[in-house]
Amino acid sequence: MYAANTTPRQLFLDACDGRPTSRPPLWIMRQAGRYLPEYRELKEKRGFLGIVKTPELAAEAAMQPIRRFGFDCAIAFSDILTIPEALGFPYRFKDGGGIEMERTVKNESDAEISSPRERARENLGYVAENIKILRSQLPDRAVFGFCGAPFTLAAYMVEGGGSKTFPKFSEFVKNSPKAFGTLMEALCEAAEEYALMQSECGIDAFQIFDSNALLIPDGGYWELSGKWNARILGALKGRAKTFLFTPLGAGRFPETAAAGADAYSVYTGNDLAAIRRANPGDYALQGNLDPLLLSRASPAEVAERAREIIASQKPFGRHIFNLGHGILPDAKIENVEALCSAVSEGE
Repeated sequence: MYAANTTPRQLFLDACDGRPTSRPPLWIMRQAGRYLPEYRELKEKRGFLGIVKTPELAAEAAMQPIRRFGFDCAIAFSDILTIPEALGFPYRFKDGGGIEMERTVKNESDAEISSPRERARENLGYVAENIKILRSQLPDRAVFGFCGAPFTLAAYMVEGGGSKTFPKFSEFVKNSPKAFGTLMEALCEAAEEYALMQSECGIDAFQIFDSNALLIPDGGYWELSGKWNARILGALKGRAKTFLFTPLGAGRFPETAAAGADAYSVYTGNDLAAIRRANPGDYALQGNLDPLLLSRASPAEVAERAREIIASQKPFGRHIFNLGHGILPDAKIENVEALCSAVSEGE
């Protein structure tokens, strides 16, 4: 049986490495947010970007769910669009919701971004300070850093904002392959440097969020996105545990796994056990409770589904409990509490 005095940080590292654990470690993607009254109060005073760019406030936002729920892992409070902004593509939040890029990439000239590594390190120092504060406050818990995947970031930079189908970007990828490659190289270099900077600040793990991967047709993931993610993850080898999130289904798991991460975040609706059986290998899985359950179900239903997911992974080990995507603004606090209790029952 696992030692009762094991820290959450060690629990997380053991789960990643395949050592026996009494239960899966727990964290939640986008775990700070509007479902918390303390976060809403902070955001009302300073605004989202004001929090992100003020290290003390960003660390406070990350600490709020840890204080309330005691998650085993904390994720730095930031945003995936910090990299484009650092490279000269700022963004803003529209009054009606969503984001808008103040500049877009239309051609190869726009895609030629000078000194991406230097600009990432120089312009994202506030994230480094944020992580240093968080690390100092959480010596016994795992700390996650993250970035957006180059493909996902490029989609916003070309489209000019969020979209369900990203038609401008899809046309850009198809008709301007040279410009696309130039842009991806710059974003990859910036993301590599950003990841290394975060590792220097003491993170235990680093996750790439490739939320727009569904734009890629079957069989095309490695060439359009996976090879770039593999470079970023490879730069962190021996420095931090590496995680990759995509919304691709179980049938495309081999495409995702080619990136060589230590762990893969599995989207809601995919059977974790089926992925394990079909894809034997030396990796951990993360997930994958449906975030909607935290908004619409009862605490008892949330706990029962969590137990089912945990039970499905016991024969395999190397499981980090999480949602299948980010927590929603209307998540019920009592449901998050029920989730935490259900996961901790193994201790």
